[in-house]
Amino acid sequence: MNAMVENPDAKLALVVDDSEMQCKILKNLLIEEDYRVLTCHDGARAVALYIEHLPDLVLMDINMPVMNGYEAAKRIKSLSPNSLAPLIFITSLDSDQAFVDGIEAGGDGILTRPFSPEVFKAKIKSIQRISNLYTQVKTLQQEQQQDAELAEQIMSGVIEARNFALDRIGIIKQAAALFSGDIQLTALCPGGNINVLLGDFTGHGLRSSIGAIPLSETFRVMTKKGFSLMEIIDQVNRQLYELLPVDLFCCVCCVTISSHERSAYVFNAGLPDAYIFNQEGKIKHKVESNHIPLGVMPGLLAHAQLQVFSVEEHDRVVLISDGILEARNHEGEMYGNKRFEYAAKQGFYQGDIPGKVFDAVNEFCLGRPQEDDLSLIDVPCDGWEQALTTGESAHSQAVSEMHDLYLESEPSWKWQLSLTGQRLALVNPVPMAMGQIQEIEGNGEHWNNMYSILTELYVNALDHGILRLNSELKNSAAGFAHYFMVRESRLKNLATGRIDISLSYHPLTSGGKMIISIADDGEGFDLEGFYKQQTKLKQVGEDKVMLCGRGIDLVHQLSEKLEYLDKGNKVQATYVWAK
Repeated sequence: MNAMVENPDAKLALVVDDSEMQCKILKNLLIEEDYRVLTCHDGARAVALYIEHLPDLVLMDINMPVMNGYEAAKRIKSLSPNSLAPLIFITSLDSDQAFVDGIEAGGDGILTRPFSPEVFKAKIKSIQRISNLYTQVKTLQQEQQQDAELAEQIMSGVIEARNFALDRIGIIKQAAALFSGDIQLTALCPGGNINVLLGDFTGHGLRSSIGAIPLSETFRVMTKKGFSLMEIIDQVNRQLYELLPVDLFCCVCCVTISSHERSAYVFNAGLPDAYIFNQEGKIKHKVESNHIPLGVMPGLLAHAQLQVFSVEEHDRVVLISDGILEARNHEGEMYGNKRFEYAAKQGFYQGDIPGKVFDAVNEFCLGRPQEDDLSLIDVPCDGWEQALTTGESAHSQAVSEMHDLYLESEPSWKWQLSLTGQRLALVNPVPMAMGQIQEIEGNGEHWNNMYSILTELYVNALDHGILRLNSELKNSAAGFAHYFMVRESRLKNLATGRIDISLSYHPLTSGGKMIISIADDGEGFDLEGFYKQQTKLKQVGEDKVMLCGRGIDLVHQLSEKLEYLDKGNKVQATYVWAK
């Protein structure tokens, strides 16, 4: 090895040639181009010097002792797969085969002797220009990768870290790239229901995930305000259509699970079948897609509606993305529905559906590169009503100690709204009322009970007073789904009817009182007759599924007072809370 020139900032070149004279000539030419230069006389030593000094340029002879130039070039290139230290063969072999062998060995160019100093320097400048450009591109890629990793961390924090009940809901995702095009959301509704969404944007990577933040924010905000699942889906569809390019859309499966109604409301727009497993791990329902993906059209299709299913304690709802079913092994065979259903059933027995399914998919693929994102959400159908009843006894004790609870007083404020005709089908007044309450009185957990009372009483007035639906339809699992199908049909054709809603807020010394009045112009609701019918049904069929009347029972439980007035088409509930 020869001594190097003094400038420490100069680029470093490695000259490898078994001829000392050729090394000296090339070294002097490189020094004239402001290079520092290392020299050696065989391939093995060249590899060692390369590892030690990582030069910016390598000039390599072909025929040398110990290790020839081709072998040395292969080893040097294998040591730096992600960088471009140009390697030029300097040889007297003037043949096509020598050129081909040099390129296949990893050379970036070949210079055949004899050549003039001017040609040599021009070649060096040319190859170094390409190397500098490669370095700039590589630096830019590294900066972009760092930015992407930071963005992915922020998006994960915004989107998935805020999911509700992660200790009870099984969520698992395996991304095909740094950014996943799948999105998994869970949120608690004000009345104690659970909203769950699995979305799969077109493709995967950063481009496919840009719609995730507006989708997640809309889902969470509207869920928190008490909008229905269909209202949330409609708004998400509008947002995605307005924000995303035409070739980017989102397949979605949304579910609302209501413990106190013992029902699951499902909307599947382009995702594989959603599954409902019973307590024995058998498939109870497969809910296929009945709508195009969201973001394709400016509005939902005319026939868009929820599919409603009765669920029992220990039932589970499982949502999957198509990446699971379309995962391939080395023979090109897809994982498919049958393998998924078998793995899910095994997971049900072992208490870990997500883990069992993902283990089975990865075992099936045997390390084949993943082509799409894999996602699964496993939701239990029971236990969510605890959010409403927690602390109820302490609340009752606090309320009983309020001395001014039954004193007549003027309300601090009142809020009223009347809806008529088709507006009854198009407007949901409950989120509007809750928004007014929280804007005036601020947030608080006690408003969740208020939401449940208001929702039950309004839906009762609409369903039974205006739409004249018979609640006895809901006394069987099949009738429960039929009830909602008839409801949707009557809502679409609704042209007459009126519902008046009134809220009166009365502050108390250690809490507050809200009087909720709802009146409709229907035939009225016979509460006493309703309870007699319920008692009769229980007496004649102990094993009959009792799916109606639970809403009224909940309102009785949460209200201090509940009265049906006139002919039963006016109801007044008094809700009291303690600070």
